[in-house]
Amino acid sequence: MRSVAVVMLLAVAACESAPPAPSLSPERVVEQTMWNYTVAWNKHDAAVIARDFYRMGSSVSEQTMSLKHSFAQLKAQGYDHSDIHEIKACITGADTAWAGMKFTRLTAAGTPLPPKDRASGYDLKKFEDGWRIVKLSGADAGKPLVCPVVY
Repeated sequence: MRSVAVVMLLAVAACESAPPAPSLSPERVVEQTMWNYTVAWNKHDAAVIARDFYRMGSSVSEQTMSLKHSFAQLKAQGYDHSDIHEIKACITGADTAWAGMKFTRLTAAGTPLPPKDRASGYDLKKFEDGWRIVKLSGADAGKPLVCPVVY
């Protein structure tokens, strides 16, 4: 019994002296924000997207209503969820970033909605409550995701 207690004490001491996990680079933080965004998107969670990811509308409630409308239009086309192929994030300024995403929109049966290959670009800004998407744009799905040149 005493040896179990000693082993437990040594294990706790080892954990306390282990080096801290490395923090994510700013690019990885933006990339993770975008992966989290895709989770909310695939749940069609307009309220969460408007509150936690977008800063494009005049209010969260207006952005939520706009997203609900967009999801209804997508569902009318047979949309169920998106399969994300790639996300690339780049820091473009002290509090700005860009992210590119390649994806396919799918039906519940897994059939792609045309065009199969899609891409979008996202401008992000860092606010007190985290990174938020401030602008969306289309991108060429046939080209690699490349960080914008910042002058």
